[in-house]
Amino acid sequence: MVFLPYIPIRLKDVMVEPVITLHGEAELMDVVKLMAEKDIGCIVVVNNDRKVCGIISERDIIKALGSKSFLENLKVKDVMSKDIMCMEEHRPIVEALRIMLANKIRHLPVVDSENKLRGIVSLRDIAGSVFMSLMTILSYVISNRT
Repeated sequence: MVFLPYIPIRLKDVMVEPVITLHGEAELMDVVKLMAEKDIGCIVVVNNDRKVCGIISERDIIKALGSKSFLENLKVKDVMSKDIMCMEEHRPIVEALRIMLANKIRHLPVVDSENKLRGIVSLRDIAGSVFMSLMTILSYVISNRT
């Protein structure tokens, strides 16, 4: 019998920090420019205490463009997703992946015990981490063959 190494992966191990954030009063066109400049798919919206109050993604901008056909004069708070799922940084990535797939979301803000933003994790971040873990396990199995 071969015992495989257990590799616990927590959100804090794969999250990206610092997170690019904005306030809800920011102009939507500024968000579009910032996302293009930074080559990112979402921006977390926070209040003055760095608590998450929304997220604005490429999908939110497309929905706004489809329903309003203009982006000028719109604020982030007008189009951001407000019912946001966040997860504490000590939670396992498997749990985050389950939440993301069940809710069809690609980005998950990571918070501390006081619900203050600490980082963000994407499906791509999780996939990369899982792939590296699987490669580690495969390498272990191959090197311990008898």
